Amino acid sequence: MRKRKKLALLVSVFSILIVSAFIDSFDALADVPKVKAAGTLTSIDDEGRVVIDEKGFELDPSVIVVNRKGESVSLRSLSLPARVSFEYRYEKTGFIIVFIEEVKSKAVKNKRGKR
Repeated sequence: MRKRKKLALLVSVFSILIVSAFIDSFDALADVPKVKAAGTLTSIDDEGRVVIDEKGFELDPSVIVVNRKGESVSLRSLSLPARVSFEYRYEKTGFIIVFIEEVKSKAVKNKRGKR
């Protein structure tokens, strides 16, 4: 009787470990890593591409575009060139942008000293 209890306990612990390993492996497959970056948006193509810092990116059909005020807008409403931060992911077809946010340009300080 004592051996049965030990065996049942061992089997239950082993099955819990196996199930948790499967859950972790499915989780890893589901997550698509996104990369955050910033740059200057200089061009918007009619075919769903943009150029940021002289690099071409595809746009996800459900791309989210946010202006300086934090409002969701169309990509065409941004005045170019625009400083942006963006998130993209890599797929077999290339880099695909999923989020673009226009950021405020930092004011250029006067380099001359006070007189």
